[in-house]
Amino acid sequence: MDQFVVGRDDEVLFLRWLPGVRITHALAVEAATALSQLSRGVILPLVVVMGGIDGLTLKTRIEMNAYQGFSVVALVGDGPVDEVLAGFAHGSLTRTRYFTDEDAARSWVDDQTDSREEGSAA
Repeated sequence: MDQFVVGRDDEVLFLRWLPGVRITHALAVEAATALSQLSRGVILPLVVVMGGIDGLTLKTRIEMNAYQGFSVVALVGDGPVDEVLAGFAHGSLTRTRYFTDEDAARSWVDDQTDSREEGSAA
């Protein structure tokens, strides 16, 4: 059974973890590989819907914070447990922010992408 779903909408990647999943290093690598295939070598923003994940292993937290395959990451949770789990991202090398609303997360990602494009055009 799949434990996550990935997708791409315009120039944004999406990762939706299924409720109750415990994210191991191997599972995170599997998700990152699937996202990499969708991005076709372009570094894109990522929206991650956490929605009731059960936890993350320590190795997974360390590797996720070191991974630089996305331009920005928006984490979307649905409560205090997800917010605590998202706290691991404070050490991330990629700009990451936590949201409780998926539309707000997408808006932030779009704003970050627009800001980068404007900065590179100057």
